[in-house]
Amino acid sequence: MSAPALAVAFYDHARELYGTARSGATILFEGRRPTAVPEGPIVEPADGGWRADLPGRLALELEPLTEPADLGDVVARVCRVSGEVSGRRVECLGTLSETLKPPAWEELDAVRSVTALADEGHGLMALARRPRGAAGHGAEAVSAALVDEGRLLEVNDARISTVYDGGGRQRSAGLELWIPGEEYARRGSGLVLAGSSLDLDGIQVHVAIFRWRLDGRDATGGYELMFRNDPPIAA
Repeated sequence: MSAPALAVAFYDHARELYGTARSGATILFEGRRPTAVPEGPIVEPADGGWRADLPGRLALELEPLTEPADLGDVVARVCRVSGEVSGRRVECLGTLSETLKPPAWEELDAVRSVTALADEGHGLMALARRPRGAAGHGAEAVSAALVDEGRLLEVNDARISTVYDGGGRQRSAGLELWIPGEEYARRGSGLVLAGSSLDLDGIQVHVAIFRWRLDGRDATGGYELMFRNDPPIAA
């Protein structure tokens, strides 16, 4: 059995440095300007967390702040991130994700992942899978975990509505999160700050950095869309 694939993301809003990195692809943002690198970092355990290193591009330490969140075939943690990116210092929040089982693209049209991190005790991680031939987001299977006061809360129902541009890239989004025992949904909304697109083994990927308003707090994070063929219908 192969080891789980690890992916790193970081969101330094104060310095306008953001990025996502995994095996085979790294995308770094300085403000709105993206840089795509056709290789990923080496990610290894270090001092109770992880170290991600891609020579000449990034050297990061990730310290977990939450328990692992089960998002189906992906396990994700919110992390404190520190280190250097393109020769500049970063100190921010991010995520470390482990893909336990790769997407079965013969059964899927699209996979969407959303991260919104407000502070060390508050944030959201979500993953949506759209079955092949589904008309829209209503048929998606969505797994989500809300971080509230440092605790992971179960989300019974998570809904991600998105406005796309003419090229199928995500421009804005709304969130509804239904927590067991709560009468009303917790809500969020976000707008794109920067974005980039690439092809990975025949899968089109749109990576976007978003500025969110989540449950009354300002947050920063990512919205990544992967699809098999044509861009999805606007949801």
